[in-house]
Amino acid sequence: MAKPNSRFDFEQATQVTKQLVNQMPSWLRLSFIRSWVFWAIITLGISGGLVYLALGLLLNPKAVPNCPEIFVPMSSASLRVYCGQLAASKQTLKDLVSALNLVKDVAPNDPTRGYIDSNVQRWSLAILRLAEATYQEGNYDEAVNAAKKVPKNIPAYKIVSKRLGQWQETWTKGVALDKETRALLNSSKWVNAYSVAVKLTHLNNRYWATTKYQELADLVQIAKADSGKLDEARQLLKNNPSVKSLLTAVEMANKIDPKSFAHTEAQTIVSTAAKQMLKLARVKLDKRDWKGALEIANQTPDATETKTEVQDLISFAEAQSHSESGSISELETSISLVQSIKANSPLYLRSQQAAGTWQREIQDLATLQHARSLASTGTVVDLQAAITEVQRIPGNNPRGKEAAGVATDWRKQIETVQDTPYLRTAETLAASGTVQGVQQAIAQLNQIRPGRALYAQAQAKSKQWTAEIQRAQDAPILQQAESLAATGDLRGAIAMAQRIGAGRALSPQRDEKVGDWQAQLQAANNLAAAQKLADTGTPESLLGAIKAAARVPKSSSLRAQARLAMDNWGSQMLEVAQSTATSDLRRAIAIAKAIPENTSSYGAAQNLIQQWQMQLTPPVSPSPSPSNGDSNNGVLGN
Repeated sequence: MAKPNSRFDFEQATQVTKQLVNQMPSWLRLSFIRSWVFWAIITLGISGGLVYLALGLLLNPKAVPNCPEIFVPMSSASLRVYCGQLAASKQTLKDLVSALNLVKDVAPNDPTRGYIDSNVQRWSLAILRLAEATYQEGNYDEAVNAAKKVPKNIPAYKIVSKRLGQWQETWTKGVALDKETRALLNSSKWVNAYSVAVKLTHLNNRYWATTKYQELADLVQIAKADSGKLDEARQLLKNNPSVKSLLTAVEMANKIDPKSFAHTEAQTIVSTAAKQMLKLARVKLDKRDWKGALEIANQTPDATETKTEVQDLISFAEAQSHSESGSISELETSISLVQSIKANSPLYLRSQQAAGTWQREIQDLATLQHARSLASTGTVVDLQAAITEVQRIPGNNPRGKEAAGVATDWRKQIETVQDTPYLRTAETLAASGTVQGVQQAIAQLNQIRPGRALYAQAQAKSKQWTAEIQRAQDAPILQQAESLAATGDLRGAIAMAQRIGAGRALSPQRDEKVGDWQAQLQAANNLAAAQKLADTGTPESLLGAIKAAARVPKSSSLRAQARLAMDNWGSQMLEVAQSTATSDLRRAIAIAKAIPENTSSYGAAQNLIQQWQMQLTPPVSPSPSPSNGDSNNGVLGN
């Protein structure tokens, strides 16, 4: 046990303790409140309650409180803390403020007050961090409003207050530098303006140091480039510029601020470009490219010197465009458009000439409409009257070609009406199916003269019916030829088939069959010739027989017989080579080499050739002498 300090004044300590107790609130001077046992029980109660709540939430998910629906005044401090932590975990300004509001009314003497205060401190600093990020993004008012959500009665508010002061100071400097930079830009002091803008990069704010600085730096660069733009625009106006380059020059000039010293010069460039674009539009107009002329004219910038002429050109081009549709209403619109062109306009004479042409075209259209109305009945009399009507339109009139075209169509229609009875009568006669009926039908078709509307149709039917007659006449001949061929009399079949004349309906079939029969005859001849060669039995004659048999077409019925004969003759050549090998290896090798690949003996011949060549190879000597080679290799005659 430690000994008491001899210098400690117990009496004095007792007096001081009494004074402190007397100064405490009356409820704290109760004896049980000052007892450590009381506070131990309180502490255990709070801890146990929180543990019980946590275990309850873990073991019974259905018991999890619905924080958004709790009634705060009637909720326990522990539940408020729980819901506050749940809201604060989302780390959004709204949820952090909601967490603070949940615990702000907890009594100062509540046992959980210390735990709440530590959470309030943490949540407030989280709000400050979110506000700082907002401030750095350039949203000053939003950041200030967010930071002011932190309660003023907590220790963290000192940090917030200090940070608000820093923000205000930095923001004020940024606004001042921005204003000064813009003032220097208005004075065309590019270098000074840029020097002031650079100071923004030293501010402790990402928005001012990056975004706003870059914005002002870009403005400085744009201001410096204004005069350069005008120089480039002038260059684009030289040397027969295109529409694209002229529009680029206009675009550059229009980008000059109206308050700029170069605005008047920029307008001069615009006026010059307008004149040159008008010139290009006239070229398109002269080439009857109405769409191209309108496209250029509509893009031509407004300029006092060219405004009226551009409008006249647009009116004339639109009138030409409307006139191409060919309707009376559109032509009337075209005439109306050119009437707005005054006598002092360069396009006045052309517009008057065009209006006269369109007026004649309107008259031609009226004539064509009347003629078409007459022709609509389809009778020969009305069609002839319609032709007479359109013949009043001169060939050099705007609708002269159209009038000639419809007149031709109506003449064909008259011819169709007149010749259709011949066609119908012919079809009736041909329907009998007899040769005589078809011949009479063809005679009817021949009444339709060349050049008339139904002539081609009549000739097609005549050709069709003639072919039917020819097939009926020649089919027995072809059938008889096929019968002869079936008995093996190919020559007789060919002679019979050739009785069908060239150009008749069945001549293509005749030619095909005759060609097949001739090929069969040739195959038989080739096979017979091959057999005759093979009868001598010499290697040379056997080889010739194989080559002759190989010419029998694969499509021939004798191909299998030829194939069998070729294999047989190849085997005979191999036998001759083997019998010759006993007395003359070189001669045997030559015979074996001559056996064609398309015979069944080819493989065996190649094996024997290797064996016999090995027998002919002389032994290796220390001093080999040059070889003259085998002069008889592959020669059958040796």
